[in-house]
Amino acid sequence: MGKFKDEDVEKLLVACHRCCCVCHRFCGVKMEIDHITQQADEGPSTYENAIPVCLECHAEIHSYNPRHPRGRKFQPGELRAHRDQWLSICKEHPEIFRRGSVARAEVGPLQSLIDELEFNEAVTAVPPGPDQLCLFKERQFLETVRTGGIAVLQDELKQSINEARSNRTSKSSNEFSRKPAGTVDAR
Repeated sequence: MGKFKDEDVEKLLVACHRCCCVCHRFCGVKMEIDHITQQADEGPSTYENAIPVCLECHAEIHSYNPRHPRGRKFQPGELRAHRDQWLSICKEHPEIFRRGSVARAEVGPLQSLIDELEFNEAVTAVPPGPDQLCLFKERQFLETVRTGGIAVLQDELKQSINEARSNRTSKSSNEFSRKPAGTVDAR
């Protein structure tokens, strides 16, 4: 029990080209090495029981609540098959990783939402007046809600995001009344 060996983690990250074994998106440093059979279920911290996943898929894997079942829980056999299939594709077809041959999302929906919230926080740091020419953004928040991205988060994180959103909304309505005529919405 415990964490994976550094050499196993390195082998897995190289083998998957730092792409998630479930959604296949390039993730760079935003990856987890997860246990296929969880440690709580006696799963060992071995290469054979490890799967590289992005932060969003990691949250999905662990979001299933058997007391309130919605959707289908990821099973160890399915996760193992995802890993084996993706690592096989990576090994047999390395050409897919050449620049321009695969459309890659730079960040996932949750990271886009975090980036948007950080942008909105920066907007609030500029005092109201002629120098504040940018309105708050909410596209990623609305898209994350629409696609169910917030539903898979832990309650504490959901609450923080919703509080940040409601703070943004109340500040935004105050800012609209103080915007100079002709101000452009950056959305």
